[in-house]
Amino acid sequence: MAYEVKPNTGTLFPNEKRTDTHPDMKGGLTLDVKFIQGLIDRSDGNTFQITVAAWKKESAKGLKFLSLSASEPYVKPKTSGNPWE
Repeated sequence: MAYEVKPNTGTLFPNEKRTDTHPDMKGGLTLDVKFIQGLIDRSDGNTFQITVAAWKKESAKGLKFLSLSASEPYVKPKTSGNPWE
């Protein structure tokens, strides 16, 4: 089965380092328009906040990599103190 790119996910694979300044891992992240628009809507005008989660995985050929998921940062809902509201 062919690999299917899912919105708001990505991968990091080991990178062939030739110097110490090269990254240890390299990959990509695919973000959908709705996710990006949400970032813009909640931006302070200068920065965007994204939560990234990673899982260690292994490809069918035995290559170890990190699978990534991007999401908006969790914001605890404000409550009025009344549990019935």
